[in-house]
Amino acid sequence: MNTVEAPARTCRIMLVDDHPAVINGYRFMLQAYPQYEICGTATNEADAISLVTHEKPDLIITDLNMPGRGGLELIKDLAALHPGVKIVVSSMHDEMLFAARALRAGACGYVSKDSPGNALMDAIARVIDGGVYVSDKLAAHLAASFASPRPRGSSESPLKKLSDREFQVFELFGHGKTAKEIAAQLHLSPKTVSVHRDHIKEKMGFVTSAEMIRQAVRWVETQREVIK
Repeated sequence: MNTVEAPARTCRIMLVDDHPAVINGYRFMLQAYPQYEICGTATNEADAISLVTHEKPDLIITDLNMPGRGGLELIKDLAALHPGVKIVVSSMHDEMLFAARALRAGACGYVSKDSPGNALMDAIARVIDGGVYVSDKLAAHLAASFASPRPRGSSESPLKKLSDREFQVFELFGHGKTAKEIAAQLHLSPKTVSVHRDHIKEKMGFVTSAEMIRQAVRWVETQREVIK
C-alpha cells in the first residue's frame, strides 16, 4: 500500500525591527525559502507582544534597538509570556557586550547585522532545530572565559558589571536623555532611574553623575562609529 507523506509544516516567523527597510530585506531573503512563512511584522515592543499573542509564530527575529523599553525587555517578556517561541536577535550592537545579555534574557541566537546573509539563515535553521547560535568568534570567547576565569583586576569591560536595566539606563544617558525622559521611556519612576544611576556610578567607579554621562556619550559615539 502506497502512502503519501504529509507536506512539511512551514515555520511561522515574525519580524521585529523599527526600520522598515530592514524588515523588507528580511522578507526578500526569506522568500527564497518555502519552508518559512512570515506571519507578521512589528516596529516596537507593544505591537510585538500583541502580534505574538494573535499570530503565534514559531520564531521571532528581533533587533535590540526599538522605541519603548527596548529589545532586551521584549525578549524577557516573550520568554515569560510565550516560552515556546524561539527568538533570534539580529543587531548591530557589539556581540561581546550584548549577545550574552540577549541569551540570558531568553534568546536562542545572536547574529550581527553586518554578518553575511547566510549567517542569519544558519541561525534560523539551528534555532528551529533546538540549538543555540552565536558566531564562531563569540563561541571561542565564551569557551575561553569558562576555561580561564579572569583574575581580579583584569581589563574586562566595566559595562559587564551592570545589570541589563542599568546597562539600558547607561545607554539612554549616552543618547542625551534626561533622567525624567528615561523614566518615561522605560515606564519607571524618576527615583528608580536615580537609583540605577547611582549603581552605575558605583560599579564603574565614577565620582559624579556628569562624569558618568560624559562616558556614556563617548561610548554611544563609539558604537555609532562601529556601525558605520
